[in-house]
Amino acid sequence: MDGARRRGRPPRITREQIVRAARAAGDELRMADVARALDVAPTALYHHVRDREELLQLVAAQVLEETPFDDWVPAADAPWPDWVRAYALAFRAAVLEHAALLRYVRLTTAATAGRLEQIDAFVGALRAAGFSSADVMHAVQHVNLLVSGEAWERALIRSAGDEPQLVEFDRAVAHRAAELPNLMPLTDPAERPDADSHFAFALDCLIAGMSDRLAAATAGQ
Repeated sequence: MDGARRRGRPPRITREQIVRAARAAGDELRMADVARALDVAPTALYHHVRDREELLQLVAAQVLEETPFDDWVPAADAPWPDWVRAYALAFRAAVLEHAALLRYVRLTTAATAGRLEQIDAFVGALRAAGFSSADVMHAVQHVNLLVSGEAWERALIRSAGDEPQLVEFDRAVAHRAAELPNLMPLTDPAERPDADSHFAFALDCLIAGMSDRLAAATAGQ
């Protein structure tokens, strides 16, 4: 009987307690610290979570669920580009509030349970405009990828003090300045758009591409 109890989940802790302890541990999460905070052996955690990666995903999903992401839905008669922009900007604001942690958010957790009705309304607006289900899925996932990519970038900047790719780019171009006259101006920080401008540009491109696809689909009917 004792052996059977050892093979089951320890009754002392729950997954929810583990997630709360992990959140209190901060960004540099270690399983040993979580176990110490709960006063259990580290092996007890693995009855509830597979590994540190899964625990970080659970923490990220919970943080996103609690992050303000409401009141973004535009008016019912708003054109579909307004829906795309509203969703993208609201999701971006929610994710970037916890950029370092939310690198662990997966696309399956981005639309959390409490907001599925909002996402459903967004999808409905795109379908009503004439987009196919496949194109709607492309659009939603593309927005999520844009936001997740920016979260990753900000997390890298936070840990490295600067964006590693830009540092390497500047160094490589400066080394061959005479041979790369068109790239040299791009190494000037004053010429680089800020994060908001960059995201606005990406959204403009997405919406323009969606408009072209919608026009082509409509012409082919």
